[in-house]
Amino acid sequence: GALKGEKAIQQVVKATYMEMTKWKKNLFTLPRGKAGIHFINEVARLIYLFTDQTVWSELALSMIHVFIPLMLQKPSANSKAKNNAKFLASRLSQWSMGDLQGLMDEAREIQMRLSQSTKRKEVSCHVAFTRLMLLGQVGKAVRLIDNNSDVRGVHKLTRNV
Repeated sequence: GALKGEKAIQQVVKATYMEMTKWKKNLFTLPRGKAGIHFINEVARLIYLFTDQTVWSELALSMIHVFIPLMLQKPSANSKAKNNAKFLASRLSQWSMGDLQGLMDEAREIQMRLSQSTKRKEVSCHVAFTRLMLLGQVGKAVRLIDNNSDVRGVHKLTRNV
């Protein structure tokens, strides 16, 4: 791609990784067929670069951590497996050409849409809660809050709980 030298690539991959750690999880399952096989081959190649003490050993593991989320980003909430395979194939060709910036631009756009839809869901949850409370349906309102809560699992027994 446009990057020349290990240091330049390492800086871009590190910056990309640091940005990706703040993203919401939005991955599709690996499709079967040619795109899935090419994906597995590329992951295997990166692992080989890491384990075989090549010049790229230091960078290969970071590239794997960047590669998987970039390739498997769902293009939309309702994307079908067939479309996911097409997106994966086009992303793999971008990756092979070294177009990390193009892949990141696409992934940023997907994450931006994802955060916008999350904000809309929060607003609609607030509106629904208020409507139910005004109608006197307290039980339904409480269940709505419980179902939309991000808190999962068993709480530790403390005074606050």
